[in-house]
Amino acid sequence: MNRLELSLERQLVLLASVEVEEADRPHLTELLDATLDWSEILYQMTTHRTLNMLTYNLKKFGLFEPLEGELKRLLNLQWAAYRERNGSYAAKLAETLRAFAEKNVVLPVLKGNLLVNTVYPSLETRTFNDLDFLMQLEDVNAVTEALEGLGYIQGEYDAEAHEIKASSRKAKMVHQMTTHEIQEFIQLTDHPFAPVVEVDVNHDILWRGNCPYKVPTRELIARAVPIELYGERGYRLDHADNLIQLCCHLYKEAVLMVWISSLKDLKLYKFADLYMYIRKFSSEIDWDGFQDRVRHYGLEKVVYYNLHYLQLLFRDIVPEAVREAFRPDDLAYLDQYAIENETPSVWEYDFFTRLFDVNRILSVEEGTAEGFKRFQAVKSS
Repeated sequence: MNRLELSLERQLVLLASVEVEEADRPHLTELLDATLDWSEILYQMTTHRTLNMLTYNLKKFGLFEPLEGELKRLLNLQWAAYRERNGSYAAKLAETLRAFAEKNVVLPVLKGNLLVNTVYPSLETRTFNDLDFLMQLEDVNAVTEALEGLGYIQGEYDAEAHEIKASSRKAKMVHQMTTHEIQEFIQLTDHPFAPVVEVDVNHDILWRGNCPYKVPTRELIARAVPIELYGERGYRLDHADNLIQLCCHLYKEAVLMVWISSLKDLKLYKFADLYMYIRKFSSEIDWDGFQDRVRHYGLEKVVYYNLHYLQLLFRDIVPEAVREAFRPDDLAYLDQYAIENETPSVWEYDFFTRLFDVNRILSVEEGTAEGFKRFQAVKSS
């Protein structure tokens, strides 16, 4: 199936999940002139975290005002809420960068907090739920001191009680050894749209366990580039490393059971992140250098997974020669999941069905699901 065979609603969801270009204005207008099921559009763009991109695109091309009044009110309220929410996170990000600078540690900003400031058209158009950084494990004490000095607590958030349950030293060590991050840092606030702020500090861009890939964090941070965010000095990964990080992030969450079980595996915003980054920095990306680095780390299959589905979702954005350079002979892995198992499982649904239908979880093989539950129980104990 290709994207033009999808329903009109899902075509609109795909088109408006990234900033629409002038060349696609006629298609956007044509879709909006059709009879649409807006409940489907609103659900899909909410669960894929792209609803504010729809609002942006409609206003950009003067297509917002003809919408039904209550729909416009809903979209405007969502936009205003995320302006306040993301503005609050921006202040927290600046505060955190200042604290890291005082400790003289380099922690590149990752994912949404970087992208909303570099590739998205406005603060409201990229939603996120935490602040993400990359850290060398040798800096863990300095990072912990910096964040605890700002009032953050390592633990888990109890939403019902609106309180933080601090983790024991043993729990922190287990979390660090079994995952790609240290125990999250949490702070309660009185902000109505951001009652809790979470800081995720990653020490690996891949995953722990049977991961066959290794990208040394030390090398990524050594190549980090200074950047100013909200008046504070911060860092980002260089372009090749940022592309690698985005590809690794999307791939691991798409194929590992821990994300599949919570329906966080396939989200359009992750593909949109990659698309928007490449579009913004295409003239600055050294594609030959990128290919060399991907091959150096043996990440050809991981990167091709991203580029294959990126082409399926949006217009061509990566040079064909680059995409084809990573294409493996056997493409069966594109439909595999639970790759942490000795023998991966295979989805019975095609990619677009998996992307849009939450019932995909019902097709997870029983043995795979039970094995994951046992693993989680052991880890929790």
